[in-house]
Amino acid sequence: MAARIGSFHDSQPSTPLMNTFARLLLPAVLFAAAFGAGAETIYGDLQAPLAGRVYGTAIHTSDAEELRYVVLQQLTDRYATDKGIVVTPTEQQAYVQSVQGGLRKERGQQRARRDELTRKLAASGLPEAERAKLKAELDTVNQTLAALGSDTDAGSMEDRDAREQIAAAFIRQWKINGALYRQYGGRVIFQQGGPEPLDAYRKFLQERQARGDFAIYDPRMEEPFWHYYLTDSKHSFYQRGSKEEAEAFKTPWWSSK
Repeated sequence: MAARIGSFHDSQPSTPLMNTFARLLLPAVLFAAAFGAGAETIYGDLQAPLAGRVYGTAIHTSDAEELRYVVLQQLTDRYATDKGIVVTPTEQQAYVQSVQGGLRKERGQQRARRDELTRKLAASGLPEAERAKLKAELDTVNQTLAALGSDTDAGSMEDRDAREQIAAAFIRQWKINGALYRQYGGRVIFQQGGPEPLDAYRKFLQERQARGDFAIYDPRMEEPFWHYYLTDSKHSFYQRGSKEEAEAFKTPWWSSK
């Protein structure tokens, strides 16, 4: 009997932090269910079309992005296992400390700007147009500070656990990216979570598809599945041959702060 796993869309928590946490951890849960049960796993809503398959998981979805997400995460999970990629507690703590340090720096900059704006608004004879402009900026700064929290705000236990798990997931992904880049080469793009070896991912997927690790059953999914890797206009690239490109996966950004 096939095991059933919920879809990409119907298992997301309500908070942004936990939403990110769930997206990062879902592949590991799915992978464990698929291979631990020793039987085929069904991902998604059975009312949705059978879009593809990766290893022992049949993927039901009408969303090409969801198909790509599940395929890529299961493939890279297996790749990480094969390459012996792990995250140590020391690395995890360094990441958390770096992020927290960045937040403290940002709070300091926002507080300095708040104080500067407050002084300007206290000046006499300020034109109304200028006063309104400064007041609007001050409101924005105060909203940003509220969102950043305080230097002593550690959050709930749930948020702290989520931060630690997110740290582990991001570090692991950076290591996977580096391994793929060293194996397949190619161009590197800027991403919010760090550098991404775009061409290496495309070659990796093409290789895995050719050897049957995954298949796309719905022909309408084929073009949108590959669109991300074949459309240069979607990305900002590191300059080819630059020092930044060469060192993108040598030193993790969180250990250099």
